[in-house]
Amino acid sequence: MSPYRASDEQLDREIVALERIGRVRLRRASAELKDIDKDLRELRKERARRAARASEMISTASSISVEASPSEP
Repeated sequence: MSPYRASDEQLDREIVALERIGRVRLRRASAELKDIDKDLRELRKERARRAARASEMISTASSISVEASPSEP
C-alpha cells in the first residue's frame, strides 16, 4: 500500500471507519456461521432418525421372516 497522503485527522477517521466495517463484517459472518451450524445440526438429526427407522425396519423384517419360516421336521 502506498503512503497515505491525508491529514492525521483524516487518517484517524479512515482507521475508525475500517475498524467499524471490520466489526460489521465479522458480526455478519458470525451470524451466517450460526445459521450454517443450525442447518447442519438439523440435517444430522434427520440422518439419525432415518438410520433409526431403517434399523427398526430391518429388525422388524427379520423377525417377521423368522416367524413366517416353516418349522423343520
